[in-house]
Amino acid sequence: MLYEEGFTQNREISWLRYNERVLEEALDDSVPLFERLRFIAIFVSNLEEFFRVRVGSLLGEDDEGDDIIDEKSGMTAADQLRRILDLVPGLLMKKDMAYGLVESKLAEAGVIRLEPWQLNDEERGRCFDFFRDDIKDNLIIRVLDADEPMPLIDEEKPYIIAALDSELEDRFGFIDIPRSLPLIKTLPGEGFRYVLTEDIIRMFADTLFVPFVPLDLHVIDIARNAEASGGTDSANTAVEMRDALKRRKHGPADKLISDGRPGKALRAYFARTLGLDERQMFTTTRIDFSYVDELERRLPPEIKPKITYEPHVPVDQTKGMRGNIIDMVKKKDLLSSYPQDSMDLFLGLLREASFSPDVSEIRITVYRLASNPKIADYLIYAARTGKRVRVVLELRARFDEERNLAWAEKLSAAGCKVYYGTDKYKVHSKMCQIVFERTAKDGSTEKNYITQISTGNYNEKTARLYTDLSIITYDREIGKAASRLFRDICKGRVTEKGRSYAPLAVAPLSLRSELLRMIRRETKKGKSGKIFFKVNSLTDEEIIEALMEASCAGCQVRMIVRGICCLLPGIESCTENVCIVNKVGRFLEHSRVYIFGAGIDEVMYISSADLMKRNLDRRVEVACPVKSGKIRDRIRDIMYDVYCDMEKGRVMLPDGTYAVKPEMK
Repeated sequence: MLYEEGFTQNREISWLRYNERVLEEALDDSVPLFERLRFIAIFVSNLEEFFRVRVGSLLGEDDEGDDIIDEKSGMTAADQLRRILDLVPGLLMKKDMAYGLVESKLAEAGVIRLEPWQLNDEERGRCFDFFRDDIKDNLIIRVLDADEPMPLIDEEKPYIIAALDSELEDRFGFIDIPRSLPLIKTLPGEGFRYVLTEDIIRMFADTLFVPFVPLDLHVIDIARNAEASGGTDSANTAVEMRDALKRRKHGPADKLISDGRPGKALRAYFARTLGLDERQMFTTTRIDFSYVDELERRLPPEIKPKITYEPHVPVDQTKGMRGNIIDMVKKKDLLSSYPQDSMDLFLGLLREASFSPDVSEIRITVYRLASNPKIADYLIYAARTGKRVRVVLELRARFDEERNLAWAEKLSAAGCKVYYGTDKYKVHSKMCQIVFERTAKDGSTEKNYITQISTGNYNEKTARLYTDLSIITYDREIGKAASRLFRDICKGRVTEKGRSYAPLAVAPLSLRSELLRMIRRETKKGKSGKIFFKVNSLTDEEIIEALMEASCAGCQVRMIVRGICCLLPGIESCTENVCIVNKVGRFLEHSRVYIFGAGIDEVMYISSADLMKRNLDRRVEVACPVKSGKIRDRIRDIMYDVYCDMEKGRVMLPDGTYAVKPEMK
């Protein structure tokens, strides 16, 4: 077991430490005030997803009596749950402290959230008019008996529940707040003064349950196990996924969080109807931060620039470009680094391909799309003008299942051929291919390819917020390999033995073995060996052990790991030559890069895959070699900028915590 050697840590604890790093940005005076509020909102959203995904899985293992030991920590599922439930209250207290501090500083800057007790009679009257005219009739109100189950809850929003004054038996009031309602009410006065809609509802809740009186009223949020899996190998895939999503809404509750501590009657009701024990019920000051986006939109122009980041304008690489993109990429490989570069280069390529008479087919793998993506528009146009358009659309992209189902229907209706991936493996790779066909003199058909491979999703919104890399190449080897991969994904045979997609390294067939081969190559070099990775997560035992062996041989192992990291650096006789850096800043670090060696011996890949068992063994992932020397130089510079960032970077200590970085070497 790895944990016996002392150089690994539990993935869930590592993730909680990462989310604490996110929260620390809310306490950083160098971050604009409003952005500090946004980091609190991100922390809360992350924690919600953690309970829905990770805690839900652990609870399932614990309920089944699963006593499997975690190889990286020696903990059972029950051990991990106890540790998580011990740590979360402290994190929520830190969040509450940060929220109070940021709110007070925002008020000094002129953005003032008013509590109901702070309102004068005139302001209360304005709030009541807003409640009566715009809110009350849109609320869904229920009075529940003591044994009546809680109504079906949408986990994307909060609810209000109250213990009611009843002479006969316990009764509870339930308020469903529709998403369509405004989330804040502005009030006149100096600065930007506002009250949250949920606080206004609480102010006048006594008018909602007549003849009962609400005595103990709280905003609550419930997390349920987010597992939703539908088959992907039949014509009924969409139907199966919809059924799975319905089942998810009725899944077991993982936790309940409330603003303030509910009384005995409410807590007993939660325990009885949701199956939660006391340790799964958490208390905080503010639960729902969905109002933050609306608040930003409504900030006055004289205040907003002082408390938000300066607008970031990505570089449009197509500006000043001579000729079209198709001709340009036939001459040299093109790199985009988001969000420094915009997505316009790729979008322009797709637009040209959809119009070009020389293009016979467009292929793409889709994991997540934006709400109104130009990408879909170009694919639909290409299909309607007679081009073959093949879209591998992964229905099992967690929390985007419904959106992907909707896009599958739209693309199919437009004439695109939509595939739902493979039966056992999520298709997580990010590939697009443009196919050119011409008939040779002998009557044979010759195909050429422009291939685009990315580390991130085809999502125009996140391309402005996440750091990702996109390479567009006319390389014949890569083009043929990607073409074989598309064909085999669509035919469901990507995992058959004997398949080869070289020079691409493809999971689950060859990516793991290629990474291990290259790690061992550097290990054999001893002190002259160099490994430099950038990933979101590192949890895979075999990769971790190989990196430890590289360190023991004297190889220099440098890593940028944004989130979960189960490898501990600086452990004597194990990982003394490993340095792990974490960066949390304005943009989410999302690109994956693997660099082995240096100089003429250097091998570099960009990839869609993190170093996790699920990515290497249970998903279709692609790592693409970077052949262009100029592009390798730029990617290496990007890597070193992140690795050496003294302001937002932190270095991991041997105990798994993070510290402000000394000067990096």
